[in-house]
Amino acid sequence: MRRRRDIVFLLNLMQDVNIIRPLAYLAARDLDTAIVFLVTSKFLERDILRMWQKEVSEIAADLGATTHIYETALDAVAILQGRHGIIIAASESNLSAHTETHDVLRVAPQSFLKITLQHGYECVGFLQNREHIVAHGRNIKFAADVICGWCDAASLTSLAASERPKLYVSGPTLVLNSVNPSGNPPVSGGLICENLHSVRMRATGDFGKSFMDNFSQFCAQSAEFGQTVNLRPHPGGMYVVKNNIALARNVVLSTRPMYKVDLAAYTFGVSAPSTVVLDMVFAGIPVAVWRDSDGIMDATNYDGLTAISTLEDWFAFARDAVLRRGHILERQQRFVSRLSMPVDAKDVYRRFATLLANGTTPLGQVNTAADEPDDEPRRILFLANGPAKAMQRAFLDPLSSLFERGSLAHDILTEADVYAELQNQPAAIRDSRGQRASYVEGRFLARIAEFAPDLIVCCRYSGPAANAIANWAEANGVALVYHTDDDLLNIPEAIGRAADIAFNQPNRLKTIDALLNRVNLICCATPRLRSRLRHLGYAAPMTASQTLGAGVVAGHAELRAVRRIGYLDHVHGGDLDHIIDDVNRLLLRNPELSLDLLLPACAANPFPEFGSRVSLLDPGPNLGDAVAIMAGRAWDIGLCPLAATPRAALADPVKWLDYSCAGAAVVAQEGSAYEAYCRDDCGILAADGQWLETVESLIDDPEHRLQLVRNAQARIEARHNTRHMQAEVLDMLRQAKALRRDTSLDVWPHVPAGPLQAGARPAFEKIS
Repeated sequence: MRRRRDIVFLLNLMQDVNIIRPLAYLAARDLDTAIVFLVTSKFLERDILRMWQKEVSEIAADLGATTHIYETALDAVAILQGRHGIIIAASESNLSAHTETHDVLRVAPQSFLKITLQHGYECVGFLQNREHIVAHGRNIKFAADVICGWCDAASLTSLAASERPKLYVSGPTLVLNSVNPSGNPPVSGGLICENLHSVRMRATGDFGKSFMDNFSQFCAQSAEFGQTVNLRPHPGGMYVVKNNIALARNVVLSTRPMYKVDLAAYTFGVSAPSTVVLDMVFAGIPVAVWRDSDGIMDATNYDGLTAISTLEDWFAFARDAVLRRGHILERQQRFVSRLSMPVDAKDVYRRFATLLANGTTPLGQVNTAADEPDDEPRRILFLANGPAKAMQRAFLDPLSSLFERGSLAHDILTEADVYAELQNQPAAIRDSRGQRASYVEGRFLARIAEFAPDLIVCCRYSGPAANAIANWAEANGVALVYHTDDDLLNIPEAIGRAADIAFNQPNRLKTIDALLNRVNLICCATPRLRSRLRHLGYAAPMTASQTLGAGVVAGHAELRAVRRIGYLDHVHGGDLDHIIDDVNRLLLRNPELSLDLLLPACAANPFPEFGSRVSLLDPGPNLGDAVAIMAGRAWDIGLCPLAATPRAALADPVKWLDYSCAGAAVVAQEGSAYEAYCRDDCGILAADGQWLETVESLIDDPEHRLQLVRNAQARIEARHNTRHMQAEVLDMLRQAKALRRDTSLDVWPHVPAGPLQAGARPAFEKIS
């Protein structure tokens, strides 16, 4: 007769109950297992209100579970002997606070799969803030076989290299807890949460005193209006309870377990950085994150949410939570969408159910889905015409930390590399068209096979051997991706002869067309470009970047007179012609103004009559070079004109990112893709014929210019950072590998009205 499996839950900290409870109910409801709670003696000592012991007893009675208390790891092992199944710890690591659970997992019988759960958004060993690092260091280890993380590996920046192979992305159990509102007493006003015991409140300063001062003043003034204030202590720290902090008469203390609290009943929520912030965000109420007024405490993982510091901030937020509720909630939704975190309850439930159902699977065989192969990219080959800044921005920079750690292997193969090798071959090969083509194709395939990638990314590639490369990928089960930041089938001749030759040769157009028809996934730099390729008839799955790029602020915002404006173009500089008359008049009317032009080496100075006031500079080979130059020369304003062509609507608005990182306010073309990035006062738009007036409005109002830069840089640090970009890129690559598994998706049919049906150059079309 088959032995029944056990699922054993270790309880050590008060907050463990909230994390483990939904999994215990899942296991009891859906799996043929016995439920066991192993409770440390430390748990009983910490439970000063005796509330959590009662909660564990209620849960155990509800599920028919058995409960044991243990003093040492050997006591726990004695209980586990003769059993098999899964052991789950809600808080476990090699830190002293987790000794009681860490030691049990170290010595548990081999008949158990050992699982550790990420128990908070910012969690030691998973995602640490600066105060965590000061207090605990960086090299946190786990004794578990599997560690369940809330986000993908790219977002869990504190996960040690030795622990990364153990990661299983489950999402947070907190989304599985359901609340019965009828069991809750009525509430009035907002909810203030304290976590004053946390190391983040004391590792780099005494922030707890500042928080309590704000709280006390908030309570005093609220009392004058007859308003109550709801205070929730952290369930583990219970700072105000353990320290007998005197509270104002209008304070209502809430100590009920989170799964018994109807957070949606509160008008708003306030907390210092803590996981309870996410609880309240998911409950759909306006939330503010308290930060010390000096900005010392690290709260960067909560960037994008409303931040408050002073007493005035507290009251302003309480007012806005009522008057501007929709705006705050929309902002919170954008924050959640950037977390790379599964938050849909059904999805998280499925992930945990899959893991627990396969709990006797040997180490190393636990997959995110029960019978699916690993979609994690391991060896990536980038294919390009030559060194490409688009490839650097979209892939090399975001993934650089993974390359350095060895988590990902990569190689770059360019058309220029292969043709350089061709020059060393005998004249018989070089001079014969057939021999030359055969050699080039052979070298491409040999280099690809030598590296043995599991994924090939073609970055704006338009060179030879397209079908041979696609055939190799198909035959070897390798995912194939095409990445583009432009409509390469419709490059106008107006951008310059060199670019026209590079992209508009018939053979190059055929290469692009062939690859777009055969890849597993097309990755577009903007949603508009994705729509454009769909309009042209390409049927392959497509993604569109939402992150734009990873920016690092190099020139911080400062108030100063506007003295230097600039224009950057890594390729051709042709868009500057669109506003050349406006710039001429701008320089004539403002003699104190200088102009920097960062253009390719072959470009000519279009403003020679202004002498030394106009500087022609080389933007450098790397993306960071241009930003460093702009920041070093203290650009005040960066210009983003776009010629009135259909291509303008598709342009990847990366200059907004570069200018803003350099500390320059952005003036961009109205009606272009830049509009989305200039919203919320993160830039300013100029219509045709109004560039002179628009730029001069910032010259006349340097405070407005400063605010534009501040807003843009805040958005960059919150949304356009390396962590978000890396997560987006990895998700796209995983999607490509998953699509490759379905052989029915290997070759995508081309819609009959495709752009190269008659073999002619694609016609320019008006893009809405």
